[in-house]
Amino acid sequence: MQYNDSVPFEDRVDTVLNYFDLPSDDMPVFLTLYFEDPDDQGHIFGLDDVKISEAVARIDKLVGRLIDGLEKRGIFEDVNIIMVGDHGMVGTCNKKLIFLDDLAEWIDIPKDWVQWYSPVLAIRPPAGISPRDVVTKMNEGLKSDKVGNGNRLRVYLKEELPSRLHYSDSDRIPPIIGLVEEGFYVEQTKSKKQECGGVHGYDNSFFSMRTIFIAHGPRFARGRKVPSFENVQIYNLLTTILNLQGAPNNGTSWFPKTILLPSH
Repeated sequence: MQYNDSVPFEDRVDTVLNYFDLPSDDMPVFLTLYFEDPDDQGHIFGLDDVKISEAVARIDKLVGRLIDGLEKRGIFEDVNIIMVGDHGMVGTCNKKLIFLDDLAEWIDIPKDWVQWYSPVLAIRPPAGISPRDVVTKMNEGLKSDKVGNGNRLRVYLKEELPSRLHYSDSDRIPPIIGLVEEGFYVEQTKSKKQECGGVHGYDNSFFSMRTIFIAHGPRFARGRKVPSFENVQIYNLLTTILNLQGAPNNGTSWFPKTILLPSH
């Protein structure tokens, strides 16, 4: 089923439920649902706004709608359900900004060098400009105490990023990457606009970037709590449940055994 963000949430749930009314030979073995809430509200309003609570309540009702539909069909205990978020979120505001124009004393970073500002700063200088020289001059300015919040940003050559990030091998990754501290944000220049909202995409070691994992079904033990794990493990979890040979990935082959009950 193709994802379409113009389809109302309730209709998305009902579409999934309707597949269970098909003859068994036509019934899919794997179905997915995606909801933009409360991510949309977090980006726009921040994490403490009442609209976040309202969005969570809407999602809770939608999960209830899904469960009710499965129970009415008598299959709730027969299907494996995984509910997961793709990331956490942290609030950021004007006082937590870092401006690249403030580095002009050390180096000019034109906006057409910048492919992305925050929360991962990505810079691709033109041919003839040494990325290493750019990194050296940027970090010199950031450490000078003359750049507002400069100590909250560290710039790297991509091959010198911490190896745990697995973010260096692809040619699509720009040669210069900046990691900003939790809740801070990089922009090109100062403006008068007031900004408060929510952001994700920071270092995944931050607790605020964690999200939920809830599962139910014949392959999951009832009431069991599992230790935190990286979302890249979910792919192998799904292929194991579906009895499929998965493609090579960054998950581990042993992880599903720590989560799943034996298949019957």
